[in-house]
Formats: sequence, structure tokens, C-alpha cells
Amino acid sequence: MGSALYVSIKNPPAELDTMMNGKALAKAGETLDAAAESIGVPPINKLCNASWKAPEKGLPIFETYLQYVETHTASVPNAAEVAEDLKDVVRFIGEAHKLGTKWRLMLDY
Repeated sequence: MGSALYVSIKNPPAELDTMMNGKALAKAGETLDAAAESIGVPPINKLCNASWKAPEKGLPIFETYLQYVETHTASVPNAAEVAEDLKDVVRFIGEAHKLGTKWRLMLDY
């Protein structure tokens, strides 16, 4: 099995499917946390299981992570899978924005 990260949306409509794999992103957490300061974003471990956040605060963070992964594929294990997970995170935070609600990043063990 293994750990996985996923986005939880506050009060989502029943038809909104927020399923994502999230395993590659969870495995890459240490690598991304090490890069966080140099790319100007908070470490992923500081974003997990925290309070609800406004979408405007999350989108730039995860777009920056996605850009980093896509341009540093050699330094991120399973970069393609990590990028897919990050695209899901960006998409779901974008859905929270459209719905006028909040989101949080959760770790599933």
C-alpha cells in the first residue's frame, strides 16, 4: 500500500470526483521539501493535515512545485508520476476556487 497525499475540499458537491493517486507525491516529499526553500515555497510536510486554506494561497505553491518537477526531472525520483499528482493537486485546488470554498492537503497512511 504505502502513504499517499490527496486534496480534501471543504463541503464539495457530491458529483465532484477528487480521487487521485498521490503515492508518488508522498514518496517525493523529502526531495521536494529539500528544494522548497530554494524555489520559495513552504515544505510539503508543513502543508499536510493543516487547517483549511484559501485556494489563492495554494495554487501558486503547487504550480511552483509542478514547474520545479517538470524542469528537474533528473533530481526528482519518478518525476512523471510526481508531476501527474501535482497536476491533480492544482486541478482540485482550482475546483475549490471555482466553488468558493477551501482545501487542505491530507496524508493517507
